[in-house]
Amino acid sequence: MNQSHFNQFLSYLPTRLFFLFIFLFLFFFASHIFFYQEKTSLFVFSFDFLKENLHQPGGFLVYLGKFLTSFFWYPIAGALIASLVIWLIVIIGEITTSMTGTGRNFLPLLAGLALFYLQTDYRYLLFNNLGILFQLLFFLLSVKYLKGFLPVILVPLLYFLTGGFTWIFLIMFSLWLVIKRPGKWYMVLIDLWLISFLVIWISKEFLFFQSVSTLIQYPLTPDGTGSQMMIFVPVVVILSLLPVLSLVTLRNPLRKRFSENVFSISGVVILLSALISISVFRNDSKTRRYFIVEKLFYEKRYQDIIDFNIRHPSNNILTIYLNNIALCETGQLNDRLFSFRQSPDGGTLFLKWDIAAEISRRGGYFYYTIGMINDAHRWAFEDMVTRGLTPEGLKLIIKTEIINGNYKTAQKYNSTLRKTLFYRNDAREYEKLLVNDQLIDSHPELGEKRRNKIRTDFISITDDPVINIERILATDSLNRKAYEYKLAWLLLKKDYRGISGEWNNLEKYGFKKIPVHVEEAAVAIKVLYTGQLPPPGNLMINPDTEVRFERFLQTFQAFGNNPKSAEPALRKQFGNTFWYWTFYN
Repeated sequence: MNQSHFNQFLSYLPTRLFFLFIFLFLFFFASHIFFYQEKTSLFVFSFDFLKENLHQPGGFLVYLGKFLTSFFWYPIAGALIASLVIWLIVIIGEITTSMTGTGRNFLPLLAGLALFYLQTDYRYLLFNNLGILFQLLFFLLSVKYLKGFLPVILVPLLYFLTGGFTWIFLIMFSLWLVIKRPGKWYMVLIDLWLISFLVIWISKEFLFFQSVSTLIQYPLTPDGTGSQMMIFVPVVVILSLLPVLSLVTLRNPLRKRFSENVFSISGVVILLSALISISVFRNDSKTRRYFIVEKLFYEKRYQDIIDFNIRHPSNNILTIYLNNIALCETGQLNDRLFSFRQSPDGGTLFLKWDIAAEISRRGGYFYYTIGMINDAHRWAFEDMVTRGLTPEGLKLIIKTEIINGNYKTAQKYNSTLRKTLFYRNDAREYEKLLVNDQLIDSHPELGEKRRNKIRTDFISITDDPVINIERILATDSLNRKAYEYKLAWLLLKKDYRGISGEWNNLEKYGFKKIPVHVEEAAVAIKVLYTGQLPPPGNLMINPDTEVRFERFLQTFQAFGNNPKSAEPALRKQFGNTFWYWTFYN
């Protein structure tokens, strides 16, 4: 390789390395970002959906973002799209600096690093980077190809498509006009801003009837950037000022001592160090593990959820909430409840109604599990009305309508699901069920839910799910899953009297053996409270449980009956038992 080729290689290396690094990081360490964003939006191929998203300036940008986000179904596609958009911003930023200044690329790369940092937050939505990219691209077209007043004429269209992001172009183009002063530049500059403010005024008074602040900002919001506005705004400012910032040159006294290649290689090392630092700092394993659990949950891989949480214990309430549903669906709720960290107030068993997205999107699954199908439908419907369509929310609505026999309504929602890119197979499966009750009854999920749904209507109390469980059992004595949740609640509350009262009901609910934690509670009642629970029918307490409790008490006594001193040893040997829960929670 001759010197000129080597110099060319060094000049291209930073941006190529930048793209490759962020692509690999997003794919291998941050793919949960794409899972979350794909599951919180739904792109529908219909004119009504397009019209709904074009109700105000900037809506097209959100619409395009949803379309591209639908491809996040494949993590590799999500990593490719996200990294490509950031990379293009850096490339076009470099071209911008070369048109007005020295062409040095550290400012675009600095902005790219910041955008990479922002993108590692799962709440940072794609349309933000698309909005920036479109402004840089339109600026490039305006400077190189659109002559005279043509950029000014096209500004209303740009504003309608990208909304508040248009300010980036307006500032960039204005600065370029002042610096380069092409023919009639002052007239172009005046007309540019007159047209811009006129468009906002017309939009407010005659077209969209939105407030001025909304028309100026939308679709830019703190929520859409993951509450990272303090980083996002400076990035936008740097990119907006590129035409003038590129004129600034810094004297480097070391440049005369070392060759240009040395400085290029040093720049690559600094860039790589910055990328690694961001990756280490933003590698959020806790969030990634939660979304792994949620993905398994949507796929009905309940045992895999339990096994994963055994390997990776979590303190996240939503993780444990989904894990408890998985335990109930597999009949293990009262055998392994205390193998996982629980909340004494029941917050890991069921979620109380809250408008917050993280709660409303997932709270209905508890009701779906215990047979309160109408309440599961209400949670999913309220979330849809508040935040729009989501894949799993729409599927839950369809399933609850099918279970309730509302086939026409289910067909209406299913027709929407059929117009999506990656959920058509689900829609086809539901469509087959809509014309055949026997297929529903034999369906492994919907048939079981239909058989176990509650038959008596009552007003549910979303702030106190325990009351709902009691009402279910009062009207539907064979609902085993609701009964398992009742037992779990009694265990969490250390309600010995309540547990004793349920002792003779176990066989009635189909238990072939006494649940482990109920058995542990029974042994504790017998020893500590000198009570003797009668055998529940043909079910007998495992003698090993009594032996284990004796060892528990012996370990406690070995530390002088001091709970604080005995805690580490008891946690190591009995941390997954009702006894440890009773002593230390």
